[in-house]
Amino acid sequence: MALALLLAVVSLGCKAQPEPPEVFGPAPEFTLVDEAGAPFAAQSLAGKVTLLDFIYTRCTDACPLLSANFEAVQRKLADANLLGSKVMLVSLSVDPQHDTSAALADYAQQFKADRGGWKFLTGDWDQVFDVLSGLKIAVRPPRPAADTPPPGGTELTHSTRIVLIDPQLQVRAYLEGQDLSPDDLVAAAKRLVK
Repeated sequence: MALALLLAVVSLGCKAQPEPPEVFGPAPEFTLVDEAGAPFAAQSLAGKVTLLDFIYTRCTDACPLLSANFEAVQRKLADANLLGSKVMLVSLSVDPQHDTSAALADYAQQFKADRGGWKFLTGDWDQVFDVLSGLKIAVRPPRPAADTPPPGGTELTHSTRIVLIDPQLQVRAYLEGQDLSPDDLVAAAKRLVK
């Protein structure tokens, strides 16, 4: 009886560690272009936890909210000395026709993005489509006509989810970007930091 009581007290005193998120599969390989016009490959994210969202610079509803959330996440990660060294933020444009590197650089500046820890990526339409479909994010095929006005024009239909990728480039979670606070996103990333 005393042994059972001792084991119960010890087990109550130990905090249960949350289970790591399941593995959904590998993130797709890609080489895109960042906001500085430099090539950026998926392999550049190896060894770091990545929070990846989907935006386009002409968006007036969800994208600015997601980017403002990432701006707050960036501050929290920088304060914890994790930004860039252990955790990366990546915003992938879903309007590659309009979101050139220069447009993304201007957008990044609006949100005070630290180029060492928060990348804004673009590519041609097919490259972006392949990344979205490789991440199992809903996309709308076929390619919309170039003269169709947004929404539904040159940008790909996308999700407001944030993809959590581990240091081995495995997709570990699809987080609801509009529903989670910066603290929630930082906590999710920290669970995978080694």
